[in-house]
Parts: sequence; C-alpha cells; structure tokens
Amino acid sequence: MNFAVVEDSRSQAEVLKALLKSEGHQVEVFAEGLACIEALKTRTFDFFIIDWTLPDIGGDEVLRLVREKCGWEVPVIFCTARTEEESASDILRLGADDYIPKPIRYMEFMARVQALLRRRKAVAPGPLRIGNIEVDLEGRRIRLAGSEVDLTQREFDLAVVFLRNVGRVLPREELLASVWVREAEVDTRTVDTHTSRLRKKLGLAGESGLMLTSVYGQGYRLDTVQQG
Repeated sequence: MNFAVVEDSRSQAEVLKALLKSEGHQVEVFAEGLACIEALKTRTFDFFIIDWTLPDIGGDEVLRLVREKCGWEVPVIFCTARTEEESASDILRLGADDYIPKPIRYMEFMARVQALLRRRKAVAPGPLRIGNIEVDLEGRRIRLAGSEVDLTQREFDLAVVFLRNVGRVLPREELLASVWVREAEVDTRTVDTHTSRLRKKLGLAGESGLMLTSVYGQGYRLDTVQQG
C-alpha cells in the first residue's frame, strides 16, 4: 500500500513512516497540505494520514480536497490534539474514516490502520456491470461497450450513484449531497448539467441498455431497457 503522511512535525512523521514501512508499506511524507494536494496530480495514494493543524492550510481542507480528487474509497485517518467530542464528530462528518488523538499511541495507531485495511479489503469492489456499462470502482474508470469514457471526477461519482440505484427515483437534493459534499455554492442546476452530460457520454437514452429520465418535480431515475 502507498501511504501519504501529511504531518509538519518531522520527528512525528518519521516515526509514523518507520512504523508503516515496517509493515511493508510505501510511505511519502508531506510537511504541508498543499504539497500533498499538488502531488496528487502525478501520484496515487492508497491511504492518507493527516494532521489537523498544518502550517499552510487546515487538515480539514486537505481532507476535502483528497475526497474530491480521490473519492470515498480511500481510507483517511486524522491525527489531532483536539480530543473534545465535538471536534472528533466534526472530522468524522467531514469524511475521515477514523481519528487518533495526540500524543499518538503507536500500537493503537497501527491497529486502527490494520482495521481500516481489513475493512477495505473485505469490501473491495469488483467491477460493476449494468447494460453495456462496466465500472472499475478501484481504478475509477467507466467503459461503454468496452471503450473507456472520459469523465470528470464529479461525472464519475454521479454515474456511480445512478448505477447503484437503478429503478429508484433520486431527488436532486440527494444527488447534490452525495456528490458535491460541502460545496455550498453548488445548487441543483449543477446536478442537471452533469446529468445531461452523463446521458450523452454514457448513452443513457437507451443505447447502453439504460435509460436516464427526469421525473417531474422529484428528480431522476435510471432504468434498464430492452434493446432491439
């Protein structure tokens, strides 16, 4: 596994790096949050360890950007000196999978990492196939009739929500909350725009064996259709 450790304390980062490497993992350390986000343009990480207090941007902002760029399947553990219940619940609501209070108890830290890795392995998604569409959830790729379709991050996430809910009416507000987490400036018109693009890119007017329709006053529904 390839770990990103975002921690500005060099001594703390080196200890975490040594612990993870002792288990056979690859580890890259970032002293600043923006350096980690910049690295995501060229590198892929399987697990993130993020300190809440960083010298440039907050760990919560790093978390938001990681979720935006890497999706929700990648495990994230927060390390923080903020141990009050409200802070812990805040960071879990923001999208962290777990948190470790500082000072870090290293045996507990490794146990929590292993627990998340086991959970990830247990639910490791296989390809999702519906109609002529195949979704590689791990690789974040979608193929239509065997050919890869070029989708943005948000289009991919929206497509997965639709494909996991075939036959169910999905309100625009639910789609907005599922895909555009914590983006307050985004409204339901963005859902309509992305849905229209998906319909064209993935042949969701029946060509793919699936039909994406607008349900007046409610939202959208994806259905399978018979192909002649």
